[in-house]
Amino acid sequence: MILKELVIYSYKEEKVLNTYPFNEVGVNIILGEKKDEKDEANGVGKTTMIECLSFLLGEEVHTYYKTNKILLSKDILITLKVHSNDMNFFLARFINTPERGYILRNKKITYDLNEWEVYEDKDYKKKIQKEILGNENSDITFASIREYLIRDEQNGFIKDSLGIAGRNATTENKVLSFLCNLPYNSETEIKKITKKINNLKEEQKLLSATIGKTISELKSERSQYRSKIRKLEKDINSIDIKKQYNLKATDYSENKEYLNNIQNNIFKLNHIKNQYQQNIKNLKKKVKEIQALSDIAPFYEQLLGWFPNEISHNYEKVKKFYDFMVENRGSYFEDKIKNIDEKLNELSKKKVNLEKTLKRDYKILKNSSLIEDINAMIADREDLNTKIAEVNIQLGNHDRLKSITNDINVLKSERLLLTQKKTDEFNSYEKHIERLEKLFQTLSELAYDTAGVFNVEFDNNVKDRKNSITGRVKIECSLPDDRSHGINYMKLNMFDLTWFISSLENEGGHNINFLIHDGSYSKPNPSVKAKILKYIDKKIKDLKKGQYFVTLNKDELLKDDLDFFVKNGYIVARLERTKDNTKRFFGFKLYE
Repeated sequence: MILKELVIYSYKEEKVLNTYPFNEVGVNIILGEKKDEKDEANGVGKTTMIECLSFLLGEEVHTYYKTNKILLSKDILITLKVHSNDMNFFLARFINTPERGYILRNKKITYDLNEWEVYEDKDYKKKIQKEILGNENSDITFASIREYLIRDEQNGFIKDSLGIAGRNATTENKVLSFLCNLPYNSETEIKKITKKINNLKEEQKLLSATIGKTISELKSERSQYRSKIRKLEKDINSIDIKKQYNLKATDYSENKEYLNNIQNNIFKLNHIKNQYQQNIKNLKKKVKEIQALSDIAPFYEQLLGWFPNEISHNYEKVKKFYDFMVENRGSYFEDKIKNIDEKLNELSKKKVNLEKTLKRDYKILKNSSLIEDINAMIADREDLNTKIAEVNIQLGNHDRLKSITNDINVLKSERLLLTQKKTDEFNSYEKHIERLEKLFQTLSELAYDTAGVFNVEFDNNVKDRKNSITGRVKIECSLPDDRSHGINYMKLNMFDLTWFISSLENEGGHNINFLIHDGSYSKPNPSVKAKILKYIDKKIKDLKKGQYFVTLNKDELLKDDLDFFVKNGYIVARLERTKDNTKRFFGFKLYE
């Protein structure tokens, strides 16, 4: 995108207050002037101009402008003519409604906003991003790089850092690598695998803490419980009602078997209900523990050995229940518990009625111990079944631990392969990195007659730490005596100019062709500023593309250099204090 012309329009006065045409190729100096030595060049609107450009390119408008009564009373519309994708069009923001953006295509400028396309702020930003970055960089947003393209002295120049204060280190290094046309996603991609490994290790740690016995010990316990259950069932089935009590054996046996079935169903439903309640409790703490029961099919097959045949048809329902449970979690279990409570209520009523019938028979037989004996044996069997279920859960946890270990090993292998692939990719940029180093050294020698250092490294040291930087492209620049504020500022400028010129030369890189520095030259020696600006202007014009914007105060340049810049058209805005204030950026004072 080429920035062609900035215009300030007042609806209140119904006229254009100021117009600022830009050099479409080369250096654009926004100059702050003063009438005499006692006058002040600051406050005339240099930074305001940069902030308006940033606002037009999708940045949030500064609170100062949204609350400035003088500015709001003027009903100011700022427009920016740009060239992108082989066509000219206009961008606009209305200060009084900063939550909207406007675009005018294939037309001459008009200040009737009804003629413009209107976008809410979010959609407007998407349009700007598409024009500048295209559709290919979905993992890099223009918002993430805008502050690096439009750097300001207050926040954008940090000592001993090429980035911006308060930014996430991973994102910042990703952005810097992107701007330098280097591989920039390696760290992010490797971190995704490392995060999966660490999550599995956390689950492994939690499961290990719940397992107190070995697989052999658990299987031995289960065998003992099964043996006891077989004995109890044999004893229950051995009770011969007809022989002992001379009753209708068929009726009494059927009632006994019916009672046994009811007891079994009550046990099964209570056990399932308890597991549902435990699942709900566990889900509130951590969803992952539900997956401890992932081997549900063999677990259910084992349960079939202990419960009546009448429930075998429920296998597929239980299987579907488990799959559905993982997706719908708590609400599913709540519904199931409600259904179980209804069934339990029905079974309890049947049990009460059946026990009354059997008790009536006891009176006839003058023996009240039979049901108690049967109930006691059934209760013992229920207790044993519960213990077996607990053992199976522990065995399932052992199986899950084995699976986790295997998954971790697979992920570590994937990470090693990915790291090697990314290392090879980075190594293929050797020539490009050499060009970056050479360009930075050229700027350093031009400014300070000494070689600077532009160093790029790839971290391929694989680690499991959460803050691991495996895959990070680390870029460092240094100049002799860069502890000096002036030299440190120039180092940051030269880094930006290095990636900027390199990207203009590199046809296969990103399509960013403008760079803006606000106040970035306030510290260095005046003679150094002019050398760099002249070199960059020539370089850009030789390439026939690129715009470099910089704000300067008049007294920051030597007179000969200033005359040169004026003569050769470097200066696109001369802002100063005048009695009528028309030469301020907006064309009026923002304060009383």
